[in-house]
Amino acid sequence: MVFCESVEKERYDSFAAAHMQKSHFMQSAAWGVFNERERGLTPHYVGMEDSGKNLVAAALLLERRLPFFSSYFYSPRGFVIDFFDETLLKAFAKEVGEYCRAKGAMFLRIDPDIELREINSEGSSVCGGFDNSGLLDRLKLLGFRHRGFNKGFESRQPRYTFRIDLLPDKDTVVRRVSGNVMKNVRRCENNYETEICLGDSSDVKTLHRLISQTSERRDFYAYTERYYQNFYDTLSEYGMAKLYIGKIYPKKTAEKLTNLAVQLDERAREYKKERKISEAKAAKERLLKEAAAFERCFEKYGEEVMASAHMVVRYGSHAWAVHAGSSDVMRETQLNNRVYLYKILNQKETGAVWLDQFGTIGNPKENRLASLHEFKRQFGGRYIEFVGEFDMVFRPFMYFLYEKALPLYRSLSFGIKALVRRAAK
Repeated sequence: MVFCESVEKERYDSFAAAHMQKSHFMQSAAWGVFNERERGLTPHYVGMEDSGKNLVAAALLLERRLPFFSSYFYSPRGFVIDFFDETLLKAFAKEVGEYCRAKGAMFLRIDPDIELREINSEGSSVCGGFDNSGLLDRLKLLGFRHRGFNKGFESRQPRYTFRIDLLPDKDTVVRRVSGNVMKNVRRCENNYETEICLGDSSDVKTLHRLISQTSERRDFYAYTERYYQNFYDTLSEYGMAKLYIGKIYPKKTAEKLTNLAVQLDERAREYKKERKISEAKAAKERLLKEAAAFERCFEKYGEEVMASAHMVVRYGSHAWAVHAGSSDVMRETQLNNRVYLYKILNQKETGAVWLDQFGTIGNPKENRLASLHEFKRQFGGRYIEFVGEFDMVFRPFMYFLYEKALPLYRSLSFGIKALVRRAAK
């Protein structure tokens, strides 16, 4: 086998996107281009050929140059390889390590898109389920250090997620969604005038606005508008990004609710039992009260309100729900539930075999993000735990200093950002 230090992007993508085990958008050529544009990282596309000059392994390596330290390489969700082919993995890891060392790197980091074990909804091992913990030992023998089993979002990529299987028929996919979500979706469709459409580059500012509102409610950090714009525009160049926009029409909704109240009143005239008459009267009053609220929303926000936005990345037959946000106003429409379900079914219809909800926590009962975990869980995905991060260290002393300095830098950085956010309120 021959190691290739520079694989042409089109050839690289043809291999990586179609890889049966490890196709991931963070190993795509587009992700390399985005990180170069947005973060100033240098992408390296390396691979390994067999005797017939066919690629059998590949990796996107992102090189970050640091002040005061040597550079390091990161292969997000890499490598693109069959991790259970021990001979191939050993040969490729050795060559990649030597390549990074020759570039003067301090270390190489990977976080393979490999499940650690089969877990249940509580995060415990399933009796008789698969267990890939042996991979940790194999990677250690190849010179990698495991960085531990974090439960939150401390690492570069989340170690837990939900993945929705889209191979079954549509009815099966829908049946796996919780009854509460489906109730909200039906209510949205029946009671409110809403629409879901595909957005374009000009709608990214709406996505950013809605994510910013959501981050305030959920207490997480949102990126800048420039970040989302670069993200969408770059991945769209490669046909990988899709933006779903959910709209509410307040004036039309007020009219619809008023008509529902009239229809209910007409049906109530045929009721004989006092209890049903009383219930109908109360329901009518609720509808009219809600209609009045939407009239006020129309006066304040106008004919059309973009209230939900979701960005999905597609690479090969896999999809990731990477960014989403929803408005604080008119949340009673439950439009966000409807958009979420729509994007799942749309990805199925267009050939995706699964949709990754892009991160959750491993300790939902003890974490402040428990509500986010529960929201994602309701859409019927399988709870997944990844093996975690690994470092191959080339300069131990410098690596030691870097590992000590980075937490302090991050603590100061997040502290300053938190102060700025509080001051802006």
